[in-house]
Amino acid sequence: MPGFQLNGATVNYGDEGAGDVLVLLHAAGSSGAQWRGMLPHLTATYRVITPDLYGHGRTDLWPDPDTLTHEDQAALLRAVLAEAGVESCDMVGHSYGGATALRYILQNPGVVKRFVIIEPMLLNLLVDAGEDAVLADLYKMSKGFLSSVETHGPEYAWKEFLDFRNGPGSWDGYSDRTRNNFLQRTQGHIANLKANMKNQTPASELATITIPTLAIKSEQATSFDGRMVEIVAESMPNCELITVPDTGHMLPLTHPDLVAGFVLKHLAG
Repeated sequence: MPGFQLNGATVNYGDEGAGDVLVLLHAAGSSGAQWRGMLPHLTATYRVITPDLYGHGRTDLWPDPDTLTHEDQAALLRAVLAEAGVESCDMVGHSYGGATALRYILQNPGVVKRFVIIEPMLLNLLVDAGEDAVLADLYKMSKGFLSSVETHGPEYAWKEFLDFRNGPGSWDGYSDRTRNNFLQRTQGHIANLKANMKNQTPASELATITIPTLAIKSEQATSFDGRMVEIVAESMPNCELITVPDTGHMLPLTHPDLVAGFVLKHLAG
């Protein structure tokens, strides 16, 4: 895994395969390794770049959890692509990584040729649309984690968060190693949640993104994940929305073959 220094932080990314470049941006609490199940399908055709965003994988934490923004993550992505010698690419963004991908695309027009977005985390869209009931569920998850860390400790907070996100019993079903990995990422996850709350990417900005885009919604999406990706698809003028049966929010991990097929079909035009 290549690494380099950026403003005093160590940044790491995966770089596999050959051909046109495809960049994959992971969800919060995950890393570039999230995509390992899809790589055998993708690297047969593409050179695949999988960055670890700040506070994930082997990339250092952002120094102050209160100040991290998706603009900072987009700047990290820009540095990764410069380090890798990439001038143009296709891109996939999932959840937290989807929000970062949109900031990058808006700030760097013409670089990304085709785009796939999977249930991006854009809570401001729910605020702007007056989706109060849906927003309450999202706040229960995100603000609940922040409150639980303070009142009950990281393990309680992660159990509550992951059982809500991925289904009851998720935390107890993980290995000790996986649980410890989550616990070590607590400060990074606090930074992620605060970055999501500060992100202001309105539908009017999304309307300026005209690159061919595929928006993917899981059939078992939470109310907020499903509504956010629907609003994104409604806002972007060249976007197709599909719903993938029998899947949940982490479908790149749980159904990598299926998701890789949709990605390859879209990128092939």
